[in-house]
Amino acid sequence: MDCIAMKWGGGNAVQIVQRYHFASHLKRMSVVVRVEEQFFAFVKGAPETIQERLIDIPSSYVQIYKKYTRQGSRVLALAFKSLPEMTVSEARSMDREMVESGLTFAGFAVFNCPIRGDSANVLSELKGSSHDLVMITGDQALTACHVAGQVHIVSKPVLILSPAKNREGYEWVSPDETQIISYSDKDVEALAEAHDLCVGGDCIAMLQQTSAVLKVIPYVKVFARVAPEQKELIMTTFKAVGRMTLMCGDGTNDVGALKQAHAGVALLNAMPPTRGEKSSSESSSKNETAKPAKLKKLKHTKEAGKALDINGEEPSKSRALARSESTSHTASNRRLTAAEMQQQKLRKLMDELNEEGDGRSAPIVKLGDASMASPFTAKHASVAPTIDIIRQGRSTLVTTLQMFKILGLNCLATAYVLSVMYLDGVKLGDVQATISGVFTAAFFLFISHARPLPTLSAERPHPNIFCSYVFLSLLGQFALHLFFLVSSVREAEKYMPDECIEPDSHFHPNLVNTVSYMVNMMIQVATFAVNYMGHPFNQSILENKPFLYALSAAIGFFTVVTSDLFRDLNDWLKLVPLPTALRDKLMLWAFLMFLGCYLWERSLRWVFPGKMPDWKKQQQLAATNLEKKKRI
Repeated sequence: MDCIAMKWGGGNAVQIVQRYHFASHLKRMSVVVRVEEQFFAFVKGAPETIQERLIDIPSSYVQIYKKYTRQGSRVLALAFKSLPEMTVSEARSMDREMVESGLTFAGFAVFNCPIRGDSANVLSELKGSSHDLVMITGDQALTACHVAGQVHIVSKPVLILSPAKNREGYEWVSPDETQIISYSDKDVEALAEAHDLCVGGDCIAMLQQTSAVLKVIPYVKVFARVAPEQKELIMTTFKAVGRMTLMCGDGTNDVGALKQAHAGVALLNAMPPTRGEKSSSESSSKNETAKPAKLKKLKHTKEAGKALDINGEEPSKSRALARSESTSHTASNRRLTAAEMQQQKLRKLMDELNEEGDGRSAPIVKLGDASMASPFTAKHASVAPTIDIIRQGRSTLVTTLQMFKILGLNCLATAYVLSVMYLDGVKLGDVQATISGVFTAAFFLFISHARPLPTLSAERPHPNIFCSYVFLSLLGQFALHLFFLVSSVREAEKYMPDECIEPDSHFHPNLVNTVSYMVNMMIQVATFAVNYMGHPFNQSILENKPFLYALSAAIGFFTVVTSDLFRDLNDWLKLVPLPTALRDKLMLWAFLMFLGCYLWERSLRWVFPGKMPDWKKQQQLAATNLEKKKRI
């Protein structure tokens, strides 16, 4: 039996006899206490729940709690009742329904929970980057709508779905109750265009009974007073209509929804360190972790009231006493069985896991935390990591897309050189192939060094590789590359003497080989430069310094070997001198090829931008299929 000493009249002790813990579906909790020989029941819970269990409801009950909830405060109703004389065992065996009925109103407990400083900015950036924001909370609907307005989740006039006053049907009511619209699941889509909708947990149960979940939930912006299983239902409904979901949660009641979301982010309850505290915490982290045993020893010694010298060590007399205590403690441990020692270790481990931190350092993951079911875990209770996840995800997506395009174009060009041109005796020397491979490896290495931009863009990347934009881009650029390659080789053949070159003969330098190698280098540089996906998702070529230097080196190398500035270098590469007219044509054609590929790629990005998924069509299709199944 718990005993809590508190002021009650003359200062009598209050003994808690029985606890009825909070249940999300009941929205209340209660205790049975004994003051001297008299028993009382104390209850707290949601105002609308406690209201139904009061004997006498004050006239201003609803007006007062709605006043505070409209201001964004959390309100708990407090009530009590006196119990008849009984024994402790009878008090403990009382039915919960009997304890929590016939209550007398005691007052409201009003809590003001300030919003985190970065929440509004983070959610505003998410909304500006073509994302829809939805709030799912266990708070009262008016409180949730007020907070949602402060963090930019709702921007239109709000309507809350609630039971009608005559208890017949449901209706949409504005927070100030000046606008009332009758409910119909067929009008929800049109209503959501001019209003932001809010639905409570009791109304979600109604939607399940009337099979209107798919028609209503996808258009709702705020979900209030929801149970854990209802959070999971909301996530599965969003997924059923084709919406990609990312959810943040910080408690065990969010586990089901976090597992259902495409990306779940568990928030640990810790305060992010300030800039000033960050450096000091980092400098002292080693000292704090290096001497845990000594700190525990000091703490234990202070609590025992022992004298310490200036170095934190005990005097000789105290050392002797501590040594004797340690010997007796060790002897007692030796008398423990293996099972008892294992239980002692397990109990110590559980105490460490359940130990509360100071709220500033990153907390230890505890049993029951949302991080157990979430693929992502934020070290602090802030939604800012969601921006990092989206930034990194978009950067990865566009990098993968550009890699596939570059690989596709390189493979097509290489296939043509190794198949068609090989029949004409065109080959690459060992040194030529090595230089070309080094530049290609450097391009692939440094192109992935591009970092995502710090701010999210309203534009969206293409969600997959197999789309019209990718296919048209590959075909158009390869056509230009092929035309440039064939035209250059044919132009070089005009300066070649008539000779028959066997495909399987040894490599020997000639004009066609030199031109084909130079053109292949030009095509490589153009492929990487044109298909690099920079803004608005990644750093541009000018900002990605390693890639910029690699491109500049390749262009400089191509200019040097084409202009034949260093004859010894060309001889080492086994490149023959080019006629002046042919060299000028190659330079001009290379520029036109690059310009044509660049304009083609930019035109396709403008014609085929990344679009928002059209989830409304899929929602209508899913709702229609559900109705057909019901008829069958």
